[in-house]
Amino acid sequence: MRLINNKNQLIKNIDTLEGYLAEGDDYSANEAKSLVKRGTCFVAYKIERELRFAPSRFIGYIDNKLDKHSASDVKDGRETNKAIIKILEAKPLPNDKLNEKYLEYCNRLGIQPSDKGSFGAPRKFWQLEIDQDFENNEDLTGEFPEGKIVERTHKARERNSQVISLAKEKFKKEKGRLYCQVCGFDFEKTYGQIGKDFIEGHHTIAVSEMSSDHKTKVEDIAMLCANCHRMVHKKRPWLTMKDLDKLINTKKNGSS
Repeated sequence: MRLINNKNQLIKNIDTLEGYLAEGDDYSANEAKSLVKRGTCFVAYKIERELRFAPSRFIGYIDNKLDKHSASDVKDGRETNKAIIKILEAKPLPNDKLNEKYLEYCNRLGIQPSDKGSFGAPRKFWQLEIDQDFENNEDLTGEFPEGKIVERTHKARERNSQVISLAKEKFKKEKGRLYCQVCGFDFEKTYGQIGKDFIEGHHTIAVSEMSSDHKTKVEDIAMLCANCHRMVHKKRPWLTMKDLDKLINTKKNGSS
């Protein structure tokens, strides 16, 4: 594999890594998380006010991909470090504050790294400001306090999850119609035929709480209207199905 030689190549690889983390299949996402977990030298890149981390060993090769990275016998963090030092005109340095931020970032992604980097070496960091977020993040609302990678991951799961379709079928069979479990909004009642069978499915378990082998169950999915869905995303910890039931019962009993 050939080493990167300019900042654009570096940033392209960061974008690729984010794609695996947020929208990769189970294998790709876990492999990408493993790279972040095991790394020793990272580019700590800041976009707007959000700080994210990318391991040098992956982002240091031109147009890198997971399959190519996994199959290669020549990958060497010492070589990628040299390439990044040349591009960013700085050496990676230990930084306690950045290390704390890295651990927080890992926690948000459901990653549990060791206290130190690979082979017990202290982690080192470059710092990089990126002026504009990546194209695949542009439509995100920024409603997740944990940042856009977590928001993108969550929405990709909801968009592609077959279990949500099963949860909607089960809910309609039991309740006779689809409506919001928080406020009771029924799209069909308000919008007519165009709103028939429309509702948003929400995963009630956060990415950070999932193990790598977690399989979402129908019972983990809540039926929410768009407004309540946005509000649930803002609340930490997220509302559980039990919390939703309490809200419904409170409304039925006329309590505030």
